[in-house]
Amino acid sequence: MPKPVIFAVGPEFLARDGLTETIQPWEDGLRAETGRGTFEWWYFDAHFDDPSAPLGTGAATAVIVFATKPIINPGAPLTPNLSLTITRPDGRKTAEFDLPPAAEFSASKETCDVRLGASWVKWSQEGGAWTYRLHAETRTMAADLTFRGLVPPWRPGAGKSYFGDLNHYFAWLPAIPYGAVEGTLTYDGQTHAVRGSGYHDHNWGNVALPSVMDHWTWGRAHIGEYTLIFVEQIALKQYGAARIPVFLLAKGGRVLADDARYLTMAARRFVRHAGGREYPQEVDFTWARGREQVRLALREPRLIEATSLLLALPAWQRGLARLFANPYYFRFNAGLRLEIDLEEARDSAAGPALYEMMLLR
Repeated sequence: MPKPVIFAVGPEFLARDGLTETIQPWEDGLRAETGRGTFEWWYFDAHFDDPSAPLGTGAATAVIVFATKPIINPGAPLTPNLSLTITRPDGRKTAEFDLPPAAEFSASKETCDVRLGASWVKWSQEGGAWTYRLHAETRTMAADLTFRGLVPPWRPGAGKSYFGDLNHYFAWLPAIPYGAVEGTLTYDGQTHAVRGSGYHDHNWGNVALPSVMDHWTWGRAHIGEYTLIFVEQIALKQYGAARIPVFLLAKGGRVLADDARYLTMAARRFVRHAGGREYPQEVDFTWARGREQVRLALREPRLIEATSLLLALPAWQRGLARLFANPYYFRFNAGLRLEIDLEEARDSAAGPALYEMMLLR
């Protein structure tokens, strides 16, 4: 009989973690111990119009992750790592890792205040908005950015999924579902002023994700007045291959739909990547409750990152790990068509979206 997956939704789960419906700054501080058996990361991404880029070129992007250890190996001791990925306006991408000694990691439990070697991120509240200033530094690149939330922090229930029992979990907090970002990116020996939009979330847990999860598709978009987060996670067979969906549709700061029980995903037209894994060219999410529907169609994905998760391991471990698994991460920019048919809102819109596929097996 499959082990259960338990969604932490309801007042009893809020009380269990000392939470209320209103998200507090401490929730984005250090939430897990840093020793063996736990993991944690703070994720930031941003999409820019680069004023220094030649006219007619695309947009630069940046992804920064502060982590206590590789997510595929929570059994490791504290192994802090920073990843910085910059995609230039012409589409060229560089991903670099910094792996400082454990003694160069610190994090507050009061707010998001994380230091990892020469890199750091710190929270403040300015004008009522959750604001983060960060500096991320790797061998040849750097990012100095300020993220300001334009949509309030949100989480589904207590933000946790439990696996098997109430002692083993994976947790998630979107602290900035949508925000404004400005600052500088340094790459190719030059510093570029940037301004655009961004997103920040925080994950932690005490289960090795490859031991409970097969894969997930996660995406976000801001189109016109609408902010969207859409997720399809699939657990392993021993957990009944359970679907673990997440959904948010907000208009400004008002939530229009967030009951993920009504979300489904379909993917088609798979192509093979040189890394040995496949990804789809068409992805549809549908939220349907009675006569109400929200439809998302992701089309014409542009691959902006394809990375083996084994790169976060020390070099001596990679070859051995590759004999047993090929975990891979894909990241895309795509066009999104949004159709809303709700009692309180009927609308359609189109615009850019960013989404990822995490293949853990």
